[in-house]
Amino acid sequence: MPIAGTSLSTSNTFNLIADQNDGAGNYSTLINSQTVTCTNNLWKTSNNYYWSGIATKTINFYAYYPTTISTSITHTVGSAPILSYTVSDNVSNQIDIMTAAGTNVSGNTNSATPLTFNHIFAAVQFNIGSSGMPNGTITGIALNNILYKGTYNFNGTWTQDATVKKSFSQTVSSSTSAGTAITSGTTTFMMIPQTLASDASITVTYSNGGTLTKSIAGTWNAGKIYTYNISKTIPVANFDYTGNVQTYTVPLTGTYKLEVWGAQGSSGWSGGISANGGYSYGNIYLTTGAVLYIYTGGSVAYNTFNGGSETYNGGGKGAAPGGGASHIATTNRGVLSNYKNYQSEVLIVAGGAGGVEWSGTGGFGGGLNGGNGNSQQSSDFAASASAYGGSQTSGGASVAQSTSVYPSPNTLVDGSFGQGGDGYQSSLNDYGAGGGGGWYGGGGTSYSGAGGGGSGHLGSNLISGTTGMSNGVRSGNGYARITFVSAN
Repeated sequence: MPIAGTSLSTSNTFNLIADQNDGAGNYSTLINSQTVTCTNNLWKTSNNYYWSGIATKTINFYAYYPTTISTSITHTVGSAPILSYTVSDNVSNQIDIMTAAGTNVSGNTNSATPLTFNHIFAAVQFNIGSSGMPNGTITGIALNNILYKGTYNFNGTWTQDATVKKSFSQTVSSSTSAGTAITSGTTTFMMIPQTLASDASITVTYSNGGTLTKSIAGTWNAGKIYTYNISKTIPVANFDYTGNVQTYTVPLTGTYKLEVWGAQGSSGWSGGISANGGYSYGNIYLTTGAVLYIYTGGSVAYNTFNGGSETYNGGGKGAAPGGGASHIATTNRGVLSNYKNYQSEVLIVAGGAGGVEWSGTGGFGGGLNGGNGNSQQSSDFAASASAYGGSQTSGGASVAQSTSVYPSPNTLVDGSFGQGGDGYQSSLNDYGAGGGGGWYGGGGTSYSGAGGGGSGHLGSNLISGTTGMSNGVRSGNGYARITFVSAN
């Protein structure tokens, strides 16, 4: 039964070689590659040949299909024929060869002699496995570093040329759904039997040129079908806050969704409400092996006038520090403020929220723009300080109290690119609220104020129509996520 059919039909033909023993061990060729056809349900040669009637005058029969390989067969009388074969680069020309041998058949036989045909190659096929493949259209499948030359003896043994290997590929059109047959029938790879070397592999190619390669091992035996059920899952990559850069290496060329969340601002006493960080998302086309650098913003607790800390990735200093921004970039230059002169390397940003030291609310993280702080001063002080949020082109302005209860010298710092503004600093203590980090950070404030939120940003290399931003949605530390979408 040919791999591409259901049976060796009676409309097919095969060739026959027969050597006859004279009874003393001397052979002569009786039939030399003569075509055998089926007539009236009998497989016969075109010429008539007769048994000797003497049992010791045995006959060796050798048959092969298809007949077109006759020019590649050499035959020495009294020995099994030998086929010299090189696997065709074109899979459609990789024919399924079958042979049969019936040796030492008695010369006084008076009934039909059976010939059992066997496939001489290993058939290799591919299906999509139960877990599926990454979404897209598979347009190519390849076997790499495979032995492809050798000789086959009709006694059933192969001798491979182990000095040469090559790759065999074919164009396909396959979905990535579980259970889909990628190759079968006439698209089956017909390979010389062999034990696969350590460099043997398979490669799957997608419509966009992206590839996935996997090593394979084992032995291919003649007459066997080997079906590789290929599956791969590209997991969602999640990035929690670590206080340091994290990386992502692209596993397959295609479209990916980038998502970032900025960090929450801190809040102090008297009922201040922490503002939440912003959210930005967008799809981008990435190539295999590219590396992205992820920075997730930090969120710290109220400092109670002790310490001059800022939060990771741009949250401004203060008794109530601002939350840090989160961003993804194509290079590793550190926190967002370091990209001031390399802005094209930043793919996406979500702003951190401003802190609030007393009552009220810090400015939310952006979004297109960071929110303005909203300080609601208690009766203890006559004035409040509400700083401004960052925009797409400038940092938010810092704001000082209008009273002299807690003087605010020129230690206030406005928001800037990648950095939230600082609250009022004395030689011993921190007062006020810091601005949130962002594409441009929010402003800081003097004592008992509310800092502005940082802005988000969408890079120009994100795919149009797939992007968006939201204000004030993330509590706690910043966060980032990368999701494979499609290889189409």
